[in-house]
Amino acid sequence: MMRLSRFLLLLPLLVVIAACSSSPKAPKPGPLPDLPAERVQLDRVWKAQVGNGPEALLQLRPSITAQQIVAASHDGVLSALDAETGKVQWRIKTKLPFTAGPAAGYGVVVVGTGKGELLAYNATNGELRWKVQLGAGVHAAPVVMADRVAVLTSDGVVHMLNSATGEQHWTYSTPVPPLSLRGSAGPVAVGSHLLVPTAAGKVLSLDAESGVVEWDTRVATNTGRSELERMVDIQGELLLDGDSSLYSVGFQSQLAALSVQDGRRRWQFDVSSVHSLAAGLGNVYVVDTGSTVIALDHESGKPVWKQPDLAWRGIINPVVLGPVLVTGDAKGYAHILSQSDGTALGRERLVRSGLVSLSVQGDLLYTWSANGVLGAWKIRSR
Repeated sequence: MMRLSRFLLLLPLLVVIAACSSSPKAPKPGPLPDLPAERVQLDRVWKAQVGNGPEALLQLRPSITAQQIVAASHDGVLSALDAETGKVQWRIKTKLPFTAGPAAGYGVVVVGTGKGELLAYNATNGELRWKVQLGAGVHAAPVVMADRVAVLTSDGVVHMLNSATGEQHWTYSTPVPPLSLRGSAGPVAVGSHLLVPTAAGKVLSLDAESGVVEWDTRVATNTGRSELERMVDIQGELLLDGDSSLYSVGFQSQLAALSVQDGRRRWQFDVSSVHSLAAGLGNVYVVDTGSTVIALDHESGKPVWKQPDLAWRGIINPVVLGPVLVTGDAKGYAHILSQSDGTALGRERLVRSGLVSLSVQGDLLYTWSANGVLGAWKIRSR
């Protein structure tokens, strides 16, 4: 039987569709929260057209290093820009159907396709270093380590490759349920450990050298009656808080806090989310599938505050930018919130299409939009 997950590519976007629909049955956003007289504002540093869609439907997210930001588009364009100025360093047109990545680091840029191809490029000039064929499509971002590259393919197999040659060191298979969302969070490297989220709602720690399992913890559960109700995919990227704490969140399940050392679950909070998490001011921030922004105490998991006034606006992953929390929505607005109580501090329309993901490095906020526009922003100086 053809795996039903093939038909669920658009499921993470159903909330956005519902929010924008004119159907009387669709949830409608309420009024936006009032802003203070002296609101926080953003100034654009640069913007660049680097893709041509449909990036919103795929696990294509820019990757940032100290001096460079790299972005891939589904039509096969891979672009490297100066992270501070937005100046294009190199751009290649491959005509390959990129679906996940890129991942940049240690002088290499790695990107995957839905046909199971994994490609590595020289980060300095964009020259192809190697290309390998894996057994299934790549729908989760790879991770680059000092001399290795790890990637999770859609059949649940973790591949560890040599970053210089593409030679395979080892593989490890994880179970894939009968029904799952297309795309997933990718592995995360912590020292000599590889932390891997699975479509079955688990997080594994594998020895990066050998692939041996160090611990295996279930972080997401659901006792629904049907396969659809029991889906607990981990879509948002795993969040490391220092070297000791790890946070994961799943669809229709929970946000869990784990010990990196042994996988012990410290606490969990019932919430459904398909977005990556953020941490700051002693809080862990999550956006649920109804677009409510929630802050949890990082030690206890107890709610600190909730911001419900952005509900059903297609809110994406939150990020911490200096003293504030920033998220975006399906109409291209950035929403700036207080980290301490969730109060709205500012709101600006940054792009005309929907925002897909946000990321931060230093004092710069990077935005990635559904039409392939990459932008960099700063908090306006007062």
